[in-house]
Amino acid sequence: MRGPQPVVLVVEDALSEAVMRKIIATAGEHLEIDRPIVTRGSGNMRRDIQRFREGSRAIPHIVVADLDRIACAPALREQWNLTKVPDTMLFSVAVREVEAWLLADREGISALLGIASHRVVQNPELEDDPKRTLVNLARRCRARKLREELVPVQGSVNQVGPVFNDRMAQFVVDVWSVERARLASPSLERTLVRIQDFATR
Repeated sequence: MRGPQPVVLVVEDALSEAVMRKIIATAGEHLEIDRPIVTRGSGNMRRDIQRFREGSRAIPHIVVADLDRIACAPALREQWNLTKVPDTMLFSVAVREVEAWLLADREGISALLGIASHRVVQNPELEDDPKRTLVNLARRCRARKLREELVPVQGSVNQVGPVFNDRMAQFVVDVWSVERARLASPSLERTLVRIQDFATR
């Protein structure tokens, strides 16, 4: 019987880590996260990307970045000098950011916020700023405590509420459905397929 394959998971933040842990548990049979590396932003990830590339030759790496304002995933790969990566490294891009993958589970977001599912965008990857879209939906939430946790106070320079990442990470663990979300998120679907392939190497 084949034993687990340890992998290093590289993500931008704690929310992305929660998402990827669930994705790997769903699609990555035989993969076991040896350790997560949270880079705290795409700038730090880009700075260290060649180190991750080389490190993957010792332990396979799964690296997930947000597309953000870059035009497309191929353009990001070119900017980061990742047009070619070793077979031991899986580099995936969330369009435009991992919050789009959460929005893709319309039923889950509807249940979390207590809003009608038709208010949740149907094509989250077409949103310029999925995080902002999610926060704006949270403004409709009738549960005051949750709304205050997810939405920044008026006049704040912060994009999100004080415990946005913590609360959304818990949503990922408890509610978010990979199978529902993959139907509305092409970049999530590609990531799932690639992880399934990665797990069988």
